[in-house]
Amino acid sequence: MVLYLSTGAFAEPDLPAMLAECATLGAGLEFTANLAPAPDWPARIAAARSPAVPLLVHNYFPPPAAPFVLNLAATDPAIRNASLALARAAIDLTAAIAAPFYSVHSGFAMNLSADQLGRPETQAALAIDHLIDRDTALTTFRESVRELSRFATDRGVTLLLENNVVTATQAAAGRADTLLLTSPRECRQFLDDLADPTVGLLLDVAHARVAATALGFDPAAFFTVCAPHIRGLHLSDNDGQRDSNQPFTADAWFAPALRDLRDCPMVIEVYRLDQNARAAQLTTLRTLLA
Repeated sequence: MVLYLSTGAFAEPDLPAMLAECATLGAGLEFTANLAPAPDWPARIAAARSPAVPLLVHNYFPPPAAPFVLNLAATDPAIRNASLALARAAIDLTAAIAAPFYSVHSGFAMNLSADQLGRPETQAALAIDHLIDRDTALTTFRESVRELSRFATDRGVTLLLENNVVTATQAAAGRADTLLLTSPRECRQFLDDLADPTVGLLLDVAHARVAATALGFDPAAFFTVCAPHIRGLHLSDNDGQRDSNQPFTADAWFAPALRDLRDCPMVIEVYRLDQNARAAQLTTLRTLLA
C-alpha cells in the first residue's frame, strides 16, 4: 500500500523539503502542475530523489514555459501535438524515476485557452465556435490514448486516464457534453471499448462528486461500475458544486469504498495545507484503510 501527497498539498513547494517531509511521513510524492516551469525538472528530480519516497507524475508536468491547455481530444493540430509531446515527456520522466504509471486528464470537446481552464462559468458561456463535435472529440481522444499507450508500454509504464469534472453550471447551460469521461457509464464504456490492459482509470473522487450533482447520478457508482479499471485514486472533498480540493474526513462519502482498494495507489490531492494538516490527512486515510 503506497499513499502519496500531491505537490499541490504544499503551499511552498520546495523539492528537497517536500521529499524530506514525505520520507518522514512514509508517503510518496506526486508531481503536478502547481510547480513553476523549469527546463531542468527531470535533472533536479533525479538529483534529489530518494529510494524512500516513491514518485508519480501527473498530467501537466513538467509544466512548459509557454502555458497551454493539455487536451488529448483537441482537433486543432497544434494543441493536440503539444499535448502529445508533453505527455510523452511526462512518460519518459515516469520511466526514469521508476514510477508505475503516468496519469492524464481526459479530453475536452472544446478549445480552451490557458486562462479558461478550471473556470466552469467561463466554459459554460463559450461561443459555439469554441466547441468540438463530441463524437469527433471522443474519436480523437481514443486515437491519442492509443498512441500514448504504445509509447508508454515501450517504456514499461502504465497509462491512467482521470475522470473529468462537469459542474451544474455547465450542465444548466447545455454544455455537459463538453467534458469527456464524466460519468461511471462513460468511463466504463470507453475503457471496455479500448480493451487495452495497459490503460486504466485514475478515479478522482472529487470530480465524481461534482459531476454526480450536475448529472444526477450516485458518485459511489464509480466504485462498482468502473471496478475492473480502477488503478489509482485522487482523494479530496468538496460541496458537490465545485472541485475545490478540500480536506476529507473519516465520514467522507467515499470512505466506505477505500478498504477494498488498499492495493491501489492513493494520492491526497488536497491543496495548500500546512505541515500538521498534511500529516492529519495521511492519518485519516491510514485509519480508513486499517
